[in-house]
Amino acid sequence: MKKIFRKSFLFLFALFFCLTLFSGCAREGVSHQITSYPTKIVYEVGEKPNFDGIRIETLNNDGTHTLFHVSKEDIGEVDTSTPGEKVVKVEKENVSVSFPIYVANVIVNDSDNIKAIFANLKDGDIVYMRKGEYKPLTATDTRYKDIVVDKSVTIIGDGANNTKFYGNFIVGATYGSGVFTKIDDFENVKIIDIGFKLNYELKDNFVNYTGGYGKTDKNGAIRCFDTKNLLITKCSFENYGYGIVAESVSGLKVSNCSFRNILKTAIFVENDISNSTIFKNVFVDIADNVVAIENNEQSWVAGIYLNFATKGEKGVIIAKNNFNRIGVHNSSLIYFDDYSRNFVSNSTNSLFKMSYINNSSAIVLLSSSTDDLLVSGIVLSNNSYAGAYESLYMGAKSEKTINQNGVIILE
Repeated sequence: MKKIFRKSFLFLFALFFCLTLFSGCAREGVSHQITSYPTKIVYEVGEKPNFDGIRIETLNNDGTHTLFHVSKEDIGEVDTSTPGEKVVKVEKENVSVSFPIYVANVIVNDSDNIKAIFANLKDGDIVYMRKGEYKPLTATDTRYKDIVVDKSVTIIGDGANNTKFYGNFIVGATYGSGVFTKIDDFENVKIIDIGFKLNYELKDNFVNYTGGYGKTDKNGAIRCFDTKNLLITKCSFENYGYGIVAESVSGLKVSNCSFRNILKTAIFVENDISNSTIFKNVFVDIADNVVAIENNEQSWVAGIYLNFATKGEKGVIIAKNNFNRIGVHNSSLIYFDDYSRNFVSNSTNSLFKMSYINNSSAIVLLSSSTDDLLVSGIVLSNNSYAGAYESLYMGAKSEKTINQNGVIILE
């Protein structure tokens, strides 16, 4: 009897010890994050907010995620009687998160004279581009071409699938007599929830844009000059030569955007980039079958193409992006412009390797002014690469070996 009691006691003690030991390892929430924002984030003055679509998840200490249930009572009141960016707080139990919504003071419809409206914007304006087809009516209609954004404004649509904009923005420059003049120290523009799209046709394997854009698209959907703090999120880009093209940028943030059927490069920075994040975007069918020639040689075509002009810490993060079918060659050639076609017709140089167009990569990092990329603080993390001649190309314009010590790759 004593033996049975002793065994039972030891068993209960061991069980209690194990439960005590592992109770500290039980799954616990360590943080909360908004994984899906409300379907509608822009309102007219006095309009009642609707927070349907918000999703908050708990990140647990074991690496799992669980849905955190939120009711209307957990979302704080927000004043829409005045225009501006408003902060909405969600508070429940010991959880507190927040997100912005926007109350617009400039309302745009697809039937309006958008150039005249943008010419009269002021710093701080919030422009609401309502759902619609902002589309040229004829081949000579240029009402949506080269819309100048020369003020620090926020431009928001009704979602990339609803506000379809067949045009382009010129950010950080004035325009006159056919010439863009960049604005010094231009900053603080946000472009959210807009679907950028162009139409084109292929004639004799050559790109021809319709709607007053000429034979090729040089400015891209968004062209910026020396710009700081440019936010582009939840937008789509389709059928442009470039999606986003910039001279120099600092504080660029591109997130949750899709780039599809871009004919040359989705995100292109010509001179220098710093303190920027390119996060959670999709790049699909970039420069498929397209040959582009510059300076008597085939230019690089890519999902992301960045140049660095100065030495030092750059703080550029490229993370959680998906790249698929970059520079694929699976049918007849498409020429980006007349120069490209003329070069190929007079050249015997090989344009292809395997099934991919030569000089193509998911990500290209170049030094634009020196033989080496003498910079640090470039992080590539958790990107997905599928269907590209190269996933990453790093080099200098003089084609000398690049210094890769400042590039951290976490895959």
